[in-house]
Amino acid sequence: MSKANKVGKELARQRAAQLRLEQQRRARRNRLYAIYGSVVAVIVVAVGVAFAVQAANGPKTPTAVPVGAIADTTGGVSAADGMAIPIGNSDAKVKLTVYEDARCSACKSYETTYTAAYNKLVQDGTLQLLIHPVTLIDANTNGSGSLHAGNAFACAQDAGHFQAYHDVIYANQPNENTDSFASDATLISLAKQVQGLDSKTFESCVNTHKYFDWVKQNYADLNKVTNNSPSTPTIYANGKAFTLPSASTTEAAQAAFIASIDKLAGVNPSASPSSSAAASSSAGASGSPSPSASKS
Repeated sequence: MSKANKVGKELARQRAAQLRLEQQRRARRNRLYAIYGSVVAVIVVAVGVAFAVQAANGPKTPTAVPVGAIADTTGGVSAADGMAIPIGNSDAKVKLTVYEDARCSACKSYETTYTAAYNKLVQDGTLQLLIHPVTLIDANTNGSGSLHAGNAFACAQDAGHFQAYHDVIYANQPNENTDSFASDATLISLAKQVQGLDSKTFESCVNTHKYFDWVKQNYADLNKVTNNSPSTPTIYANGKAFTLPSASTTEAAQAAFIASIDKLAGVNPSASPSSSAAASSSAGASGSPSPSASKS
């Protein structure tokens, strides 16, 4: 074999070897691309699922808010318009934000103890309540009664009977382990105790769950203001955390509550009709067990 032929064959062999090497490298790159592509696809799907779950479970921006509901800019968070149901005059010097749950026993204790006191302050024009129904007990029990009752509260607000219905709901509150408020029929039946509320309009509002997103957003706001450590009732007075007074009797607790609100309002206790009435009531206290509410 000539020297030229030998050189030619060697070059051909080298080219063939180089071609095989390039083919192997190309095949390896393709396998890696396929693996990377599969991994990326799995990640994309996982992220998509996570966002979908979060969107499904998290609160949606409410598309409907109760009639007359207002923005609460003093309740620890600048909430969107219409997140609070107001009771009382908007010119009141003290705005009392209350996050409460219809299933919460501590909320019932608060209402039982202080309703007469805050009603007096509302009538005096000293206090405006800003009520936020939330779903704390649902979150801790996998129930839905808090959500359904909050929706019914909003429906009662639409009908102009929120406060009366609110009081009926707390008066008929079941044990926290009993989720009877998850029944819309139960909530509609309780409306019969409020004159003027039992109507097809109210019934339709309750049954269609018109304000579910609104109630969920209120609970999301509660989590914000408590750094994800929510409890109920959570109360703010003019934007600052408010601690309910501790007393040995209902009358003394009411007197202390009124005195605290009057002080925030800059009302002279000696000249305040509410304080004078509370002082008289406190003087006649009978020494019954403490009514102080413990938060849920």
